[in-house]
Amino acid sequence: MSGIAIIVEYDVEPGSLGEHECRVRTSAAKCLQEDGCLRMEVFVPEGQENKLVLSELWRDEAALKVHRNQAGHAEDHAHIDELCVGKSVRRGNLL
Repeated sequence: MSGIAIIVEYDVEPGSLGEHECRVRTSAAKCLQEDGCLRMEVFVPEGQENKLVLSELWRDEAALKVHRNQAGHAEDHAHIDELCVGKSVRRGNLL
């Protein structure tokens, strides 16, 4: 299998994890309806109560480009990020 893997680690404001999880899951559910989105998994790492991780898998660069160019994409990310105090994104080709 090939594809583009993206891992997003959110550092969430204390007391906001539940709301942040809801926002990320809502966005992920929409993404899963898109052609080329193969995976959207959300989890809280053990022992890290203010961190949330999103694991994405996209078929190819073209599918990711269509996703990013959709109306409302930037606003959706801003809505998610407003509950964060930090965020890191890692991207790579699936081997």
